[in-house]
Amino acid sequence: MEGAGASIFSHAAELATREMDSAHEEPELPSAIQDLVQRLEGQGDPITQLPDLTKPEFREFFPYSESSIFMDSSSWIRSTIIGWRSQVRLRVLEAIGSCNTLEILDVGKICGAYISGLTPSEWEVVLRGFRSSTVLKKIIVGWLFASDDADKESLCFQLGRILNSSSVTELAVRARLSARYLSNLASGLRGRSDSKLKSLDLWEAWEDSSGVKYVADMINSAPLLETLRLGGYWEDMEDETLGILSQALIQSLALKEFTLDDAGKWAWPLLLKALAGDDRNRSIERLRLKVMDGLGDCLRELLISNPSLKEVELHPLVMEPEQAHQLGEAIRDNAISTTILLPATVSLDDFKSIEALALAASSEINDPTLEVTLVPMREDEVMLSLNLLDRVLRGEITSLKSLSILDRLGLSSNQDRGKGILSMNGRTGETCVLKRLGLRRLSEDVWEGVWKDLLLCLRGNTSLTHLDLSETWLDDETFRDMMGLLQQNLSLQEINVSETSWAIDGKAALIQEALKQNEKRAAYMSVFREAGLAFGDAKAGRLFLCGSPLAGKTQLRQTLMRIVEGKSWLGIKWNKLFRTKGIEVEYLQNNDKRQISIWDLAGQEIFRTLQTVLFPQSNNFCVFLFVYSSFCENSSSKKKDSCFRTELEEWMSFITSSSRVTGHNRPQVLVVISHKDKMKSSSLTWAHSIVKDVNQRFAKFVDLHPIQECFHVDARKKKQVIDLKDYIFEIFDKLLSEKSPRVPQLCSRLSSLLATNIKENRSCPIWLPQKFNNFCDPILTEFISSSSAFAIDHSRILNSIVSYLNDVGSIVYIPTLSYIIVDPNWLTNTLLGELVALGQKFHAQEHESKSHFSYSSKDGFVSESVFVGLIEEFLEKIPHGQKGVDRDVIENILIHLDLCFKVEDTSKFYFIPSFIPEHASTEVQKPQELVDVKPKAWKRRVETSKFVGIRIQCQDGKTMSLTAAFFPRFEMFMRRKLICEMHISKETVTCSRHYMKLYLDGHEIYLEQETSRNYLDVLMLCSDHKSREAAIKYVMKHIVQELISFCASSKGCSGVALVLGVIQTRCVEMLIPIHLRGAILIEELKSDFIRDINDKFEDNPSDRFHLVKEEELFNYEHPWPPIQGHITEVIQERARELLWESDVEEIVNETIQKLYGRGQWNAVRLGKVK
Repeated sequence: MEGAGASIFSHAAELATREMDSAHEEPELPSAIQDLVQRLEGQGDPITQLPDLTKPEFREFFPYSESSIFMDSSSWIRSTIIGWRSQVRLRVLEAIGSCNTLEILDVGKICGAYISGLTPSEWEVVLRGFRSSTVLKKIIVGWLFASDDADKESLCFQLGRILNSSSVTELAVRARLSARYLSNLASGLRGRSDSKLKSLDLWEAWEDSSGVKYVADMINSAPLLETLRLGGYWEDMEDETLGILSQALIQSLALKEFTLDDAGKWAWPLLLKALAGDDRNRSIERLRLKVMDGLGDCLRELLISNPSLKEVELHPLVMEPEQAHQLGEAIRDNAISTTILLPATVSLDDFKSIEALALAASSEINDPTLEVTLVPMREDEVMLSLNLLDRVLRGEITSLKSLSILDRLGLSSNQDRGKGILSMNGRTGETCVLKRLGLRRLSEDVWEGVWKDLLLCLRGNTSLTHLDLSETWLDDETFRDMMGLLQQNLSLQEINVSETSWAIDGKAALIQEALKQNEKRAAYMSVFREAGLAFGDAKAGRLFLCGSPLAGKTQLRQTLMRIVEGKSWLGIKWNKLFRTKGIEVEYLQNNDKRQISIWDLAGQEIFRTLQTVLFPQSNNFCVFLFVYSSFCENSSSKKKDSCFRTELEEWMSFITSSSRVTGHNRPQVLVVISHKDKMKSSSLTWAHSIVKDVNQRFAKFVDLHPIQECFHVDARKKKQVIDLKDYIFEIFDKLLSEKSPRVPQLCSRLSSLLATNIKENRSCPIWLPQKFNNFCDPILTEFISSSSAFAIDHSRILNSIVSYLNDVGSIVYIPTLSYIIVDPNWLTNTLLGELVALGQKFHAQEHESKSHFSYSSKDGFVSESVFVGLIEEFLEKIPHGQKGVDRDVIENILIHLDLCFKVEDTSKFYFIPSFIPEHASTEVQKPQELVDVKPKAWKRRVETSKFVGIRIQCQDGKTMSLTAAFFPRFEMFMRRKLICEMHISKETVTCSRHYMKLYLDGHEIYLEQETSRNYLDVLMLCSDHKSREAAIKYVMKHIVQELISFCASSKGCSGVALVLGVIQTRCVEMLIPIHLRGAILIEELKSDFIRDINDKFEDNPSDRFHLVKEEELFNYEHPWPPIQGHITEVIQERARELLWESDVEEIVNETIQKLYGRGQWNAVRLGKVK
């Protein structure tokens, strides 16, 4: 530590040398004091509010005992703080007074509620710097005691001076101050027209009614006052005093929110004087009444006479059912639009009053106005809450716009398990007007009884926009229900699943992405409905052919086309020489009954990145044919049966990882065994058992059909493929008839016409918007009636058509480009497939001449000349008649698909890892060689450096993985976000084929992907000026959460759920290769931590708990095994240092609650080390 910050410690050490018996022994300052002073003086994380100086870690310099506030102990405190301690104490107080980052001044945290614990001169040191502060926002004055009234009076006067000259916007006084003290405090505001005070909290602020006039003074002296809280006083007030206070309220023209909390009989006359008369306050919009009796007639009068009120909160509803009924009638009959908030209702009488109010206020005309929170404390109250929910969902009660049920105790429902609790009787929720619903902390049996009926209701409901399921028991089956619901319900805008299993296992991100996509769908669907367009059954489906190279996919596609369309394939002998590049797309059937496109995926691994980029994000109406040949490529040698299992599992993982969960509609997968003509036996017994095993493994994610006789074919022969074709079409008919949402018929027609147009003319795959609009106009005229044509905004409809057709895959629209790709096959096969083939040296024909270029790049970057050479080589191969395609168009498409980015420096480079190999040779790099991919040492490491490692991995590594395109696309997304949105210097962002390196906020960060693509690691060398916890929060927000959200998005792996783990700190520090690093899932480490705590209790009888020290109870250490070639011994690392603070606090709090329940925690505390 340098400069002024160091002076205290060196000076203190010198003082201590004179004070201590040993001339050579220096006192050691507690780390808490060092850290506090450093932060107050601007080093490390900025400090915005003070810690409590009465905590044990500060008591050597700020002595405190609970008895000190009831007796004059100021002289005792001063007698213990002498010499070195006195100097350190003074330096801390000076640092507080001169700190320029403190936003909150809580007086009690400085003195522990005992004002006389500091001398007047010490108070002067602390407070004088705040008088001119432009940073200070809030002052808090809690319960305060003093040995001498003069101390209290002086403090109030100094706080008044701060209010007079600083930037304070909030003042909270809860100290029962006398009139004289309040006068001193108010003096700072009195006569100051430029006061910035916006919030005044005066609950339990005055000692008796004589102080109320100074409260009115404060209100009158704060022209910007927006929120005010009064209360905590039950004595009567004289009319004159009430008049002064009510007049202050009436004249407070900026006041928006007024709270009366725990007030006496004076409250209702005050409200009627200030808010109900002709000269009432007209600015207050929110009125909060807490712990108030006698609501009845006064509240009715207030609501009827004051239309300015937008929101009234009653906490609790202290009213008899009959009074509540009368209030509800008043709300209904007077069409009162004021929102009535009823939070945290817990008693049986409250339930009856709420139901009476809700029923009486219900109207078929008026909008709902009640927002209710129910907190049942007994099982019968759970049922009462659910009964109210039932009536709301069935539309019997229409006055509630928000209902939340919070079951803090996890109560049961007194119903048979599995039996429905709600009685919807087949109703689908169309008449329900509820906008927000919260079902929090519900037990498993209650949730199971509610969910199915609630699901049925939400499918037909269009009013509910917010659903809160936080802390509720949720399972995988419910998740599929929820994702299925989001395919039908476009009204839901927000679903909160915090503190549930879904928040831990990555499902929350998938839900958020589905909501984001629904927002876009809802926008264009509303345009179609407003235009009065007809909706009909969906007709479009996709058939995917996948499998290893030369399995017979393309031959099967050709035969299917010949069967369906009677297509004659001229030059069939040449077809044997052509191999698919990327994805080849064409329509298998395009008529009024079906629009089935067929997507033939190249089997080579080099095309996998391209395929994941263009893979559909929905598995609705998708059928996959996994085509397998039992013979090796270019030979008649038979493969081992294990090859079938390996290939099938790889493609099943690809399908699972790439397909967005859309409810219980799993992707349909058929296994087709080709080359039947080469097989000596037609028996498929060997395949049946493998398919059965694989199906069991992937059953949650895909619907793998059992192998049938018609799945074994010679793909060249129509007779053998006809039965397979019929089976496929039966599946599509079932999908389209049973699981189809209604779609605009206009869009179905346009999709069909586009397919026909492109088949007949492939010379122009890219259209300008005007050409697309001209193509659509005749169809729009056909579908929109002439009477309404002039009233409809055609540009909105055309934009919606583009969005819809892009979503279903009929076109490819990239908003940032000025054209539309109307031929998907041109993009997937002609352009991207050919570019990959050229860059990766994949030759589709044996006689094809070798390219003049040989492309390779270890890090994925190439020079501009190499990039241009690749594009020019492609342009030479495309037909001369193809319009609108040049180098700039291709470059823009690659950049906007996140397949490329350009670095414009002294020399231009392009990052295109998907298009060029890593090495010139075809040898595959071994995992252990990846250690050479990045630097072997941290650049900014010092002796005191702190390291953090976070592993982000697939929830189920056996059934899913991150796709080949994921990491390079995330790099490009992250680079663009950091540079363009967060304005990070591009020099601090380094991309490479296997890793990404960042310098952010003083932290040095690596992101690495493991070769099997099951996980990524985030490694961080923390900034020297930030705490480890602050560094973790930063990287979680700006890196980890961004990555999880990207994975769930349409550009990521929308079928993959991600979970978090922590990495052994030594592995991060040493940059040990990724496949060797020690790591453990956070939830697993937390379980081990809790198990260790429980074991300690089992090992210690209850009569020996006083011997258990708190530090020992929570000191679990996780053992990391040796790592060959790097770490030779087992390393123990404390769980508290691996986990985040929030996780540790959760475990500690749960343990404390458990022990309090047993009456054991105090015994543990007795054993705590001082």
